[in-house]
Amino acid sequence: MMSWRTCIIAALTVAPLATMAVAQESRWDFTVSPYVWTPGASTALETGFGTLEADASIGDVLSATDFALMGVFEARRARWGLIADLVYTDLSERQNTPFGVLFARATVETELRVASGYAAYRLHEDAQVSVDLMGGVRVVNADLNVRLAPGTLPGQSFNLGDTWMDPVLGGRVRVALNDRWFLTAMADFGGSGGGDDRTWQAVGMLGYQINERWSVQGGWRHMAIDREIKGRDVEIDLGGPLIGLTARF
Repeated sequence: MMSWRTCIIAALTVAPLATMAVAQESRWDFTVSPYVWTPGASTALETGFGTLEADASIGDVLSATDFALMGVFEARRARWGLIADLVYTDLSERQNTPFGVLFARATVETELRVASGYAAYRLHEDAQVSVDLMGGVRVVNADLNVRLAPGTLPGQSFNLGDTWMDPVLGGRVRVALNDRWFLTAMADFGGSGGGDDRTWQAVGMLGYQINERWSVQGGWRHMAIDREIKGRDVEIDLGGPLIGLTARF
């Protein structure tokens, strides 16, 4: 399994692209944004008996010990920026009667570690709107534990796990509504360029600027991952509300 240190190093391999193009007279600005994310989850994967589809609603996540955390770190100098986006999820999804009477129920435990690193270039900036073009890589470590409870057939279990890296391209827009309130939207898409190996995400947030250093944001994030793991097609969709705090240095 790839460690977080390895994920971060791989995700930030785009850093030299930005630092070479930065004006020397500009100073660096840094922001750190930890978030709590409570996504619903939907996983579809191939088995020897057909496609298993399991779901966990946002209410299921809130009532269980499942959780998801995310954090964003950004360093900016003039028009160029470096962004690291880290996500960790540990969720359980259930299906009551998969495959008729063959099995009583199914449980899919999904653990994801996702590290995305971008070099960002500011295409436009004025008092109300800023627009960034982002390009980089996403490293995903996925571990799925599948259990089928006995029905007419004996119970079965198997594990699917993989770690991979994809290029990603995206953009971000920030709109100031007034001196305190602002909107932020970000989306990206990546993959190997062929087959079912692809990933995308979209985030929309409403923020409030407390002072020059601190702000709070809340909104919605959706992340989708399609991948063939150990010869089985796997689709993972995560979507739900998030709330976080940003500190600027």
